[in-house]
Amino acid sequence: MATTNAARELVPTGNTPSQASRSSGELEQRPVLRWSALLALGVLALPCYLAILQVAGTFLAQPGTFFWPLLGATLLYALACWLVLHSFPAASPVKRWIELGLILALGLAARAVFWGAPPILSHDSYRYVWDAHLLLHGVSPYTHTPFDPAVQSLQDQAIWPNLRFRHDPTIYPPGAELLFMLIYLIQPLSMGALKAGLEVCDALVAVLTLLLLRRHRLDLRRVIVYWWSPIPIIEFAFSAHLDVAAIVWTLASLLVLGMRWRGARGVAGVLLGMATLTKFYPALYTLVMVRKRRDWLFLLGLVATVALVYLAFWPFQAQSGGFLSTYAQQQGGIDQGILLRWLSDIVGLFSNSQTLLIGAQGLALAALSLLVGWFCWRKGLREEAGVLAISVLWIVLATHLFTWYIAVLLPLLALYLRAPALTRREVALRPVDLSGRFATPALATWLFTILMPFTYVIFASGSYHPQLFPDFFYAAFAVAALPLLTRRGREALRGFLRFPVRSARTEPVPTIPLEEYQHAIDQTQPTSGQSAR
Repeated sequence: MATTNAARELVPTGNTPSQASRSSGELEQRPVLRWSALLALGVLALPCYLAILQVAGTFLAQPGTFFWPLLGATLLYALACWLVLHSFPAASPVKRWIELGLILALGLAARAVFWGAPPILSHDSYRYVWDAHLLLHGVSPYTHTPFDPAVQSLQDQAIWPNLRFRHDPTIYPPGAELLFMLIYLIQPLSMGALKAGLEVCDALVAVLTLLLLRRHRLDLRRVIVYWWSPIPIIEFAFSAHLDVAAIVWTLASLLVLGMRWRGARGVAGVLLGMATLTKFYPALYTLVMVRKRRDWLFLLGLVATVALVYLAFWPFQAQSGGFLSTYAQQQGGIDQGILLRWLSDIVGLFSNSQTLLIGAQGLALAALSLLVGWFCWRKGLREEAGVLAISVLWIVLATHLFTWYIAVLLPLLALYLRAPALTRREVALRPVDLSGRFATPALATWLFTILMPFTYVIFASGSYHPQLFPDFFYAAFAVAALPLLTRRGREALRGFLRFPVRSARTEPVPTIPLEEYQHAIDQTQPTSGQSAR
């Protein structure tokens, strides 16, 4: 009887013994079939990225030349994620490593399409090289613009002609400048070296995502949510945007924060400090990473790192922020986060002051981030959930929102994403994740990451339709609100908000090793003298 009860707990509900037998056979046959499907999807994506590379410099006049290959790459990515998220890993460790290696290799092949290609879609990365060029010649990029007569002797024929915003100083914090200088020391004035350095960061994001998945005893194949996404492939491997470095520091901080060795929290603070020095928004993550009333070690590492690096850049007047203040005042753009757009409409009823709008934006971001921090502390939610929530907050309140900004969501969605099932039986057989009651919001966030690259098309000169930009948010909001349409969903939401769930952080993830799952299924098989009905 004990064996039977244990089997009932492990075997998905709703399956008869004959169904369980068929499921067992499917699990045995699925790895090779799944490998073939993944191989086909990954190989089919390569011509899509080749087409994107070919039209990247000319698609503005004919956006369809960019839309169709991007749509193809996106659909193939979504199918691959669905295939992985709705299947168990292979029973054999060797087969599991083979499948993971296949996923990583195909993602690397997609990135290899853009190796050696100049960043045509965005010219931001040329400014990275130029800033390092100035700093290592003793000139501050925070006070000197590319057109400044004082830097005329430093102008070159490869980087300087491709700069944008030539009348403005730099916007990048000192931590970013440190990375630029490190790459510059390896090979000066080289776009290839910069792309290689940032692609190393891209690979580190995948490694850190795998380590976080392993910590939570989740399927390592979930790294496909990040590694196959068109966003890091196009924005990091092709356009070489800086944001990938900030993601590396943030994930490293999350990883170290969960360790128990002495001084781990201080090191986690240092890592988050480096993330803040690379892009400012990771400073908000402090609100969900501090879990003790007097977490001085973490805060000391964070504050000391930021202070020391700014002190080192004090002679270059990094404290002035360069172009940052002007960038923050550029409100009213059509590429705003949706919550900032609504806030702009409300503030506009009373005043057209940009200062008032910036104040309202900062107050809203601070208040909502504090609310998320309190909620995570009160409910005992994982730091990863808090970081994901705050990332969504600053995105919906962003002054300008570009595709590469939202890449930070993908490694965290690898932990929480639950793709929709086609049948009830498929839900029962789906491997576990961390989503819990947050499954639908995580799906909505992932939908937003899928849609966001298509902003390249709606902002193209040949089909300039900026009024469509809010629709990218509305589609995601509609998915997030789906549980509220059912009574069970509303009851679950009320229950979660009403009662504390502090055990969520400390209890292990309820995963079932495949061997135990297979053994439980075997226990339910009819014997030779029983009916299989």
